[in-house]
Amino acid sequence: MAAGKQDSRQKMINMMYLVFIAMLALNISKEVLGTLGILNEDIETSIDSKYQKSQSLYTSFNQNKDNPSYSYATAYSSSIKENADAYYDYIDNIKEYLLSKDPNRYKKKVEALADSITDYQTMDKSQYLDEYFFKGDVLTENGIDYVQRFSDFSSLYKSFVDSILVDESNEKTKRTLHDFTQVIDLLDRSFTYNEKVINSEGTEQNYLNYNFEGFPLIASFSKFTKLQSDIRELELQMVEALIDKIKSDGSAVNINTSKTLLDAQPSYYVGQSTSDAKIIVGRIDGNFVPDSVALQIGNQKLVNGRDFTIGGGAVNIKRVFRLAGEKKITGNLYFREANGSLSPIPVEQSLIINNKTDFFVELPKMNILYRGLPNEVRITDPEIQTNNLRVSSKGAKTKAIGNSTWKVYPNSLKDLEIVISDNSNSKVRKTKSFRVKNLPEMESAILYNGKFFLGSDGISKRGLVRGTVTGSKPDDFDYDLTIKVESFDFQIGSAPTRSVKGDKLRSLSAIIETQNPGQVAFFSNIVSTAFSEGDGEPIPNVKVRDFSIKLK
Repeated sequence: MAAGKQDSRQKMINMMYLVFIAMLALNISKEVLGTLGILNEDIETSIDSKYQKSQSLYTSFNQNKDNPSYSYATAYSSSIKENADAYYDYIDNIKEYLLSKDPNRYKKKVEALADSITDYQTMDKSQYLDEYFFKGDVLTENGIDYVQRFSDFSSLYKSFVDSILVDESNEKTKRTLHDFTQVIDLLDRSFTYNEKVINSEGTEQNYLNYNFEGFPLIASFSKFTKLQSDIRELELQMVEALIDKIKSDGSAVNINTSKTLLDAQPSYYVGQSTSDAKIIVGRIDGNFVPDSVALQIGNQKLVNGRDFTIGGGAVNIKRVFRLAGEKKITGNLYFREANGSLSPIPVEQSLIINNKTDFFVELPKMNILYRGLPNEVRITDPEIQTNNLRVSSKGAKTKAIGNSTWKVYPNSLKDLEIVISDNSNSKVRKTKSFRVKNLPEMESAILYNGKFFLGSDGISKRGLVRGTVTGSKPDDFDYDLTIKVESFDFQIGSAPTRSVKGDKLRSLSAIIETQNPGQVAFFSNIVSTAFSEGDGEPIPNVKVRDFSIKLK
């Protein structure tokens, strides 16, 4: 996109304007440049939370891809994510290019800190970005590409909105359309492209000249970071609009995210009625009952009215068992979707039928106990009334939390003995032993600008220095944990292995800056502290998996 031909007078005016801007840039105080740098860091930090929220929603869409209520979300979410990531990375590459133009990457060593920090006060020149975007009076290929991508991005996301609304309008089952008001507002505010812009002097300029030409580098750098933040904000608003519509849809159940629960004591004696055992979906809701039920125990089908009843928001089990053992209840609860079809929620619950000498311990989360965690256990004994049941252990702290449920906090890796007794009868005392294990090894990665980097993904020097070494629980581990990395060993290229305190590599930035693209960084002996959700003491010395990552 080239500017139109200009006469000599206009060229002179433009030149004088550029000189004026340059003079302004030279006179900008170092304090202002530093403030712009701090602002840039604050914006970068805010990007992470937006990215995490979007990722959790994408996970929900994927888990419910077969649910008709999620049809629009699953149809468009992958394109929303793919294009947001592509544009975000494109801007990140421009930022990386600008940093690479300075031999020190705008770093200075601070002896008092034994570290290198970004010297924003030196980022006052404009020539690197000017040369990237402009060649005389015309745009370079990079400039043309930038303008095209910027304008295309807005058009693309408006087309997503239009397509979703058209699809819904044509749907046989009429529903309230998605509300994309905030999305459109953000597109109009942050992504509107006007080829010509009137500047403060009343002069008409091309869009790119107006926004970037002649500005101090840190000002343009911050503007790019703000654009990245807007990309993540737009992505989040798009997927939130999709999920909000699903939640207010009026369809009965989010089928693939619902699970059945057994709302009852899990154990009974031989010959004892199970009439208080209820199969529910998430919670008891008197208006929320299945349209149809198909259940069985083993190969024996359960009969409505004889073996169970439907009512009060639950399937009420009515059986008396003559033999001890685990009785597995399997089958489906069927709920009617907004489109009229019946969708199943699988049932797989167990009742334990005990002999008179047994008591029952259920671990809802795991089949073992973990050191340091508030392991939630459910303990019942048909011989002991719930209000008289006492639970203790020599190898763990125990805490009653209601509904026959305790939290057990093992303090060592020794096998743990749980003891129950009856406050109303001192002669009743029963014990059971359980294995105790350490927490599993946590997953690892580098978190930078809202994205996780690992292995062959590759990461820039800047991302490696400013990113955070993170730990996260394995996908198949049911407890909610927050992992804080406390220390690790780091090695790259021919440099010796260094021990690092904390979760960042800023102290080794000088070493990292000397490395060439393609070098591999190794992280080992990663030690962290785990924090469980809700309560419990911090769990120290939790191992995080070793990993490596390549510089790009």
